Amino acid sequence: MTKYLILLIIAVQVVVSVFPKELPDYIQVCKRDQSTINACVRKSIETLKPKLAEGMPEFGVPPTEPFYIPELVVDSGNLIQFQAVGKDVKVSGAGNFTIKNVAVDLESLRISARVRFPRLHFVGRYSLDARLLVLPLHGAGTIVADAVRCDTEIVLHSTLEQREGVEYIQFTKLDVHLNVKDYSVRLEGLFDGNKALGDAANEAINQSREEILRATKPYAERTVSKLFLDTANKIASSFPFDQLIPK
Repeated sequence: MTKYLILLIIAVQVVVSVFPKELPDYIQVCKRDQSTINACVRKSIETLKPKLAEGMPEFGVPPTEPFYIPELVVDSGNLIQFQAVGKDVKVSGAGNFTIKNVAVDLESLRISARVRFPRLHFVGRYSLDARLLVLPLHGAGTIVADAVRCDTEIVLHSTLEQREGVEYIQFTKLDVHLNVKDYSVRLEGLFDGNKALGDAANEAINQSREEILRATKPYAERTVSKLFLDTANKIASSFPFDQLIPK
């Protein structure tokens, strides 16, 4: 979930910050100049932070404050037995991000970035079937979680495709690495609502959060990468490349 928010923000900024005309006044135009585009895009991102928080329906971009994740499925047996589904997750704090670095390679159409979220708060519904050490975990209910200092590095690969003699940019692949300094989670509804067992299970979950993060990370990355690519291509496909990044 965290990665999806970060990646969506970067895609929106890189795409909309370089539109050449018919732009709302809150979008800064960047020229196709390798010597200036990195600084220009980064400045545009900072300028757009308030608008991103409230949403940009003209580009099909939902609000980031709060942000909603419809569903996230995790099924891992590599490190620990862990099968979980999160639904209707509300994420707060996404609007308070910091851009650490942005690099746009106009020759290869590759975009790389580093972004930090100081704190993210999650509330949603879950269902869980897992085993942590010797403790079986089963249940469904409400999940509440907080993540601190979420740092993400991404590399977005692109190409140009021809449509009726006109070139359009197509996002083809996304590489992502997530580092979360710390997080805490509370699951309500474990063991059919038994408070004593639920409290013990939540303590075990938080004590094993590094193992849980390693086990679930690949599945979360694949899910959010697909969502991100679909969103980014929906935005970019409406505009010819020469219109998106003017010479």
